[in-house]
Amino acid sequence: MMIIRKATEADIPNIIAIDHIAVEEDDRKQHIKKWVLEGNTVIALDDADLIGYAVLEYTFFFQGFIAMLMVKPSNRRKGVGTSLISHLERNCKTSKLFTSTNESNKPMQELMVKMEYQPSGTVYNLDEGDPELFYFKLLKNDC
Repeated sequence: MMIIRKATEADIPNIIAIDHIAVEEDDRKQHIKKWVLEGNTVIALDDADLIGYAVLEYTFFFQGFIAMLMVKPSNRRKGVGTSLISHLERNCKTSKLFTSTNESNKPMQELMVKMEYQPSGTVYNLDEGDPELFYFKLLKNDC
């Protein structure tokens, strides 16, 4: 049974372990530590195994923004990402929720369509040759 809860400092090593970028880049490790310590991170657990994490911030024009969604490779396409995003939607403090992904990340784009997010624009030159696609959802909860 999957449980989603707020991440604690003790979860940081396990979050880093499932994040293929953090395994190799110190900058990402520092971001993870910052996100967790600021209380912006939730994790998905299957029994005691950390299988995914997501980060919700309010630094994008003071709107909710899913800054990170990562699911352990062996748990992808099993509803973990959907559950994490649904949790963030229920707990978002604003009526608008944004996120983004690289144009090359087709699974995330498919998830955005499935979860009824609307395209909201494209930013070029963040990652060379791989534009960032932004998505938006108007939430129905009382934010």
